[in-house]
Amino acid sequence: MPASENIAEAAPRTPAPRRPNFLNYVHSIIAIPLIYLYTIVMGSISLLLSLYDPEGKRQHWCARVWCQMIARTAAVRVRVHGAHHIQPGTSYVFLSTHQSYMDIPAMLGYLPAQLRIAAKKVLFRIPFMGWHLTRAGHIPVDRSSTESAVSSMQKAASYLRNGICAFVFPEGTRSRDGFLHKFKKGGFKLAIQAGVPIIPITIVGSRQVLPPDSIIFRGGPIEMYVDAPIPTVGLTDDDLELLMKSVYNTMAKHFEAN
Repeated sequence: MPASENIAEAAPRTPAPRRPNFLNYVHSIIAIPLIYLYTIVMGSISLLLSLYDPEGKRQHWCARVWCQMIARTAAVRVRVHGAHHIQPGTSYVFLSTHQSYMDIPAMLGYLPAQLRIAAKKVLFRIPFMGWHLTRAGHIPVDRSSTESAVSSMQKAASYLRNGICAFVFPEGTRSRDGFLHKFKKGGFKLAIQAGVPIIPITIVGSRQVLPPDSIIFRGGPIEMYVDAPIPTVGLTDDDLELLMKSVYNTMAKHFEAN
């Protein structure tokens, strides 16, 4: 199904999450304060390290540890399939499915790459969080219009060098119904502008662990599929539709297999 079409009921979909039980509620009551504690501690360390870390690599280490702590506290087991596709020292744009807040801990905690998030511009204005995002070299995206979002992505192309990678959710936001929705163009334009390969990431299981609009952890596995890089050198805007369709179909096959 082309990415430019509206997603119908026949689109790939992950299974519905199970209802939480009593132990899930008890677990979440303990886990949530711990996650806030991890955020304060690791965020503070990250800000201190940023004074001596203009490239953000030590801050990425803090983010990686923070995300692994969250995953373990949430009783999540992240398994990465295809990590051999990621070559050390190479910059990529990772385009990922997005079904849960647990997608970010899975990616930042377990992908062997120096990742920078393409996040809403408004988040960079929030005290403490915004300071960290700015100091760590994450990428602000203005979503007030399609043109602004695309412009933000084009400016971000200069970030992607010396093994620094970006990750973008091409659906733009979390899928609340489990379907794989149509893609926005920003992440694809970023890859073409920077001349770096795209790596499709498909995350399966995060919706079952922490559904959208829920704060109750279910625990369980998250499978993260890393597919082969798709080169973008020499591509133009005329190639966007075909590129988007290729990435969409790559992700869809993992949804259909689970």
